[in-house]
This record gives sequence, structure tokens and C-alpha cells, in this order.
Amino acid sequence: MNKNLPIFALVLLNLSTIIHATPQTSLDLTPILQDRFEQNCEVRQQFDYYVRDDEILPILMNQVAKDEVDEQNAYMSRILTLKNTTYRGLIVTKIEFVWGRGLTLMEYLHFDLPTASAQQQFNEIKKKKQQNAKAANFVMVGEGKNKGIAICAWADKNTAE
Repeated sequence: MNKNLPIFALVLLNLSTIIHATPQTSLDLTPILQDRFEQNCEVRQQFDYYVRDDEILPILMNQVAKDEVDEQNAYMSRILTLKNTTYRGLIVTKIEFVWGRGLTLMEYLHFDLPTASAQQQFNEIKKKKQQNAKAANFVMVGEGKNKGIAICAWADKNTAE
């Protein structure tokens, strides 16, 4: 019976690990952000994933590895470094919410484009966007060799006079 005790303890340890392991869940931002980033930045006045000024929906907060606030004279931003997050299959490393003192709101998506196919997919999204020229500002550009960024900006109508 003593010979089986180490095996029994090992089995219990493995079982405990399986029971307490939390699955790595991923979040696809596409369903929430596709209309804003591909059709009209002004589709909603408020920031996406925000319930109130400081409260971000738990579905996004579950993916946050780092939460930073940067306050400058001209703007204030909240940068969320993300894990296991995608947009149209591309890895999103950060989402940034910016309040401009000039009554402008902006959302940034930072992409990791480690492969040629990811870079090609990023460029396809960029080509197919349907932003109206008269609508809010939108830009989608490569940053360095393996990074990309999409930026939507719109007027803050809640505080504009």
C-alpha cells in the first residue's frame, strides 16, 4: 500500500491542476468594432466597451494585461494592453481610448502583424473600409515592420456647444 501512495498523490495533484486550471479564452473585437472601424467612426457617440466614464465592460477587462492612463495638457488616454484578443483574425495588442481637450474622441487598435499573411490581411481590411469622407477621421497604417494601427476619431457632441 505504501508503494501506491506516491502514485495516488501524483494522480490527485494532476486532477487538482485540471480542476483549477482556467482556460485561456480569447476575445474577438470584430462584432463590436467592425461598424466603427470599417464603416463610420461616429456610429456611436460613446466609447466602445465603456459603461460609464471609468467602467469598462468585464468582457474586455478579462483580456487586460496592463492598464495605463496618460494625462497630458491636450489629451487624456487610457491604454489597455491585451492578451488573447483579435480583430478579423489579427492579433490586437492594445486598445486605446483618448479624450482630446479639443472635444475629440478617439479609439486606437494596435495590431501585431508577425507574418506576411497577417500584413496582407491588414492591408485588405484597409482597402475594403467604407468610411465616408465627410464622416469622422479614420486612418489605418503600418507602424514599423510588424505592427499596424487603426485610429478612429470623432467629435465629442456631448460637450460641444
